[in-house]
Parts: sequence; C-alpha cells; structure tokens
Amino acid sequence: MDLHLARNLFFSSSGAFTAFIVAIVCFLAGIAVTAHVGQLVRSELVAQHKKDAVSDLSEARARLEGEISRTVAHGFGIRAYVTQFADQPFEMERYREISSDLIGENPAIRSIGFAPNNVLRAVYPLEPNQPAIGLNYRMSSAQWPAIRDAMISREVVIAGPLELVQGGRSLVVRIPVFPPAFSSQPLKDRSYWGVVTLVVDEAGMMAAAGMKDVVNGINTAVVNKNSAGTANSVIFGSQSVLEADFVALPVHLPGGLNWQLLGFPRDGWSNYGDEVWMTQLIGSLISLVFGTMAFLLINEVYKVRSMALHDALTGLANRRLLEERMYQLATMCERSGAGFEIFYVDLDAFKPVNDNYGHSVGDQLLIEIGQRLQHQTRQSDTVARVGGDEFIVLTPGNMRFQEKDAFLNRLSDRVEQAFTFASIRIDVKASIGSASYPGDAASVDDLLRVADGRMYAQKAKSKQNEATLSGKGVPQTG
Repeated sequence: MDLHLARNLFFSSSGAFTAFIVAIVCFLAGIAVTAHVGQLVRSELVAQHKKDAVSDLSEARARLEGEISRTVAHGFGIRAYVTQFADQPFEMERYREISSDLIGENPAIRSIGFAPNNVLRAVYPLEPNQPAIGLNYRMSSAQWPAIRDAMISREVVIAGPLELVQGGRSLVVRIPVFPPAFSSQPLKDRSYWGVVTLVVDEAGMMAAAGMKDVVNGINTAVVNKNSAGTANSVIFGSQSVLEADFVALPVHLPGGLNWQLLGFPRDGWSNYGDEVWMTQLIGSLISLVFGTMAFLLINEVYKVRSMALHDALTGLANRRLLEERMYQLATMCERSGAGFEIFYVDLDAFKPVNDNYGHSVGDQLLIEIGQRLQHQTRQSDTVARVGGDEFIVLTPGNMRFQEKDAFLNRLSDRVEQAFTFASIRIDVKASIGSASYPGDAASVDDLLRVADGRMYAQKAKSKQNEATLSGKGVPQTG
C-alpha cells in the first residue's frame, strides 16, 4: 500500500475507530439500562407473585383464626355453664354432659379440666388423665405462670403447643372463671372461682382448619413468634420455609398467641414472564439503534472535519490545517524557543500537462508529487497542498544550514524524477523556496510570504537557464 492510501486510511479509520468506540459505549450503556429495567421488571413480577401468595395464604389464615376462635368460644360456653353453679359444691357429674357435647362437637378438644380454687378436681374424659386429679396448680412451676396470667388479666391465656406426657402436642387454653355476685357486676369486682382448661390437639385443630403443607404450590408453615429461634418455633409445616425468602402473615388469635403464617413457592418466586423478554428485546433493539446512530454521526463528523482540513484530490492537509499547525508551532516557539521550517514547492509549467494530456493525467501527477513529498518527510512533518500545483512542507524544529540544504536537495531530486502514467512520460521540474521561523519572519503570514518570494526567485533563475523545448518534444514542468 502506498503512503497516500495509507494516510487516507489512517484519517478515515481514526474517525471510524472513535465512532466505533462511542457506538460500543452507547450500546453497552443501553444494555446496562435494559438490564436494570429488566431487574426492576423481575422484582415487580416477584412482588406480584408474593401478593398472589399472600392472597392464597389469607384464606388459610382466616380458617385457622376461625377454628381457634371457635374453640375458645366453646371454652366461654362452658365457663358460662360453670358460673351458674359456682356457689354450689363442685360435682363432676354436673359437667360431664356438657363436656361430652363439646368434645363431640369439636374433636380437636382432647380433654376439659375443672380446677376450682386452682386445684384440678375433675377431667373429662377421665382416662388417661385420672392421675392429674388433685393437682394444685400453684405448686406446678410449669403450669402456674399461665394460670396466674389468666387470673391477673382476667382473660383467656393460651399456652403451647406443649409436648404432653400421654403423647402428642397440644394447646392448653386457660379460661379463668369470675362468677358475678349480682347481675351486671363489673368483671374487675368479681371474685375468682377457679380455672377451666381445654387441652386442644394441635394436629386435629390444624386439620379442622383445613391447613395443608402446600397451598396452590406454596409451601406453608405456622410459627410461634414467642418461641423464635427455638426448636418449638415451627407449629405446623416445614422448617425449610424459615430458610427461604418467605412471605409472612400475622395470625390474629386470642389468648396472647403470637403466630405467623409463612409461605414460599416450591419452585421459588417467579421472576420471568413475557414482560421480561419483551423488555430485554426492546431495550436491546433501542441500544443497537442508538449505537448505530452514534457510529454514523461520529463517523460523519470525522468525515466532514477531514474534508474541511484535507485536500480532496491528494488527501494532504490543506492550507487551513497547515496554518493551524504553523500557529501552534509559533505559540510553542514562544515558550520553548524551538522554531520550524517551511518549504514552498511549486511545479514549473504544470498547465501544459493539463492542456496536452488532460486533467486526469494532471491530477495523477499532483497525487504522485504529494506522495513523493510524504516519502521524504517524517511522521511529525506536514505536507500540504495549498494551490493548484503548489505544496508546502512544514517541519518542526530549526535546521542548520548544511542540514537544510541537504533536505532541499533531497526534495528537489525526488520531486523532479520523471513521471510515467499510461505510457506517457513527463519530465518534472519544480521550484522550492524555504523560510525559517522565527529567523526569517516574526509571523506566520510573513513567513509564508518569504518562502513564496524565494520560490519565485528560484523559478525566475531556472527560467533563465533552461533550454527552449522543441515543438515535438515532450512538455516539461520545468
């Protein structure tokens, strides 16, 4: 590849490379935004899935709350029955029938105990609970705290689930009895009779409430917040739910219970749907469009800039770019003291080439001269076409006289080599004038005038020495 094509490629590829980098940045930024939006969409899908799970769990919670409230209501019923006979001697036969009816109506109730003055006097059914009859709750460190709380609060207190001696786990419902001495006596003024205890089978209560380990694909668990962190914290369901990103619903229960209903999908929360891939597809397409537009725009800007600063025929710098670099070097010279050189090259008798061989041959000659000048210069030098057949070579740094003279000779020898194109041989002649900054002029404009004057002086001297061409001879540029 010749130097002319190489430099043209450099100017175009540098713009294309910059445009490519900008396009990639725009595309990646768009992809990043798309990924962020996609993550937001996924989060929204998870949130929606959680809302749906909460809706499903709400029904299970309502059934559980209803079942426990129903069981406690049974306790209130038996308390009302006990109140009728509170002033009479205690007899178990009086309560056997109502106890049988309650247990028959609610199979989750395992047994009912009656403890006037906190001493267990009767249990239904008697077996296997007979050994507990006569137990003084005040003497039981395990059972007294709940009964004392019921006495003080005058409210139902529910303890457990507790592991029973006879097997299984049960809730223990303590219902304090405060019979009124007269009609409408305030509760706070009533005397304490004793406590009625309902032992409620946990598994039976959960079954009666319709609780399931899995509800619409949601693994469920009921936990006791009062026992958080212990082995007894899980009342129902799988312990594994506690290790997942579960949703939780508080279970509103009487008796001081602090339960939560937890749920987590067997396959995890769904975070993918049509919305996600549509977002990714649209975002990727928009990113691609913006990246392409950025590439085309930046590349076009570089092309316009290159056209504004370079000669369209030769690809060399034009006068505007040359003067910009000269002004930059002049400014640097004021700080560093290092000047620069310019060499004004003008082809002699270029017009006969166009007249005799056509402008296409003349254009090829100008392109060839530009390439020859570039071959004799460094990468830091600038070769510019400033007129029809006029070129200027700009070299940073001042040259010594011998160095400058040698460089002029190299330029002249290279430029004046014969040019062959399409079997046409053209002898080339050129006049070159040089000038140094700041030695020959204190301004860029004056420096150009000095170099131009010296070039024309050499051209006039050459005309005095050249021989007259014959009519049949090949026209020369000299």
